[in-house]
Amino acid sequence: MIRVLLFLSLSTLLGACSVLPEPTPVALYRLPPSGQAATGAGPRLTELRLARPVVTDALGSNRLLVLAADHSYQAYPRARWAAPVPLLWRDWLLDAFWRDGRVSRLSSDGDNLQAGLELGGVLRALNVEVRGGSLVAVIRYDARLVDAGSRQILASRRFEAEEPMAGTAEEEAVAALGRAAERLSRALLDWTLAEAG
Repeated sequence: MIRVLLFLSLSTLLGACSVLPEPTPVALYRLPPSGQAATGAGPRLTELRLARPVVTDALGSNRLLVLAADHSYQAYPRARWAAPVPLLWRDWLLDAFWRDGRVSRLSSDGDNLQAGLELGGVLRALNVEVRGGSLVAVIRYDARLVDAGSRQILASRRFEAEEPMAGTAEEEAVAALGRAAERLSRALLDWTLAEAG
């Protein structure tokens, strides 16, 4: 009986002590929603599938990254994207295209639906860069418009948008990346519709 009581006392004491540090709270972010307004003007497109972009290993995670002056990546320690960057970017673009309204039928590569055209490419940057002591939000996307049936590239073009950051906090990084995404998406939408027509 004494052994049982001793065992229970020890297990209670050990359970109360922890050698593991307290976990650091992490905030999950998404890009601010697109402010793209529905427009009836300009070319229209019947159907389009948006594909997840190809990314480097560094951009394949959900870390909010900063490219330092020495070309090394660092991450905001208490911030994460709500989804891996390729998925975050594809879904954000899908929303921007929906809000614009000039594409009648939109889908993504995750839907497994057929479409005549596919917009994909390489996402080369969706991060903050240190430039001369200042922080700049940068999005760089090499877009490809592809005939989904033949897999032939119909058009390709690099899109890039940069926005200066007023501060260093992760909230400012997310806001600046949202502004850059908005500018880039307007040019991407117009280009896609012009090339598909």
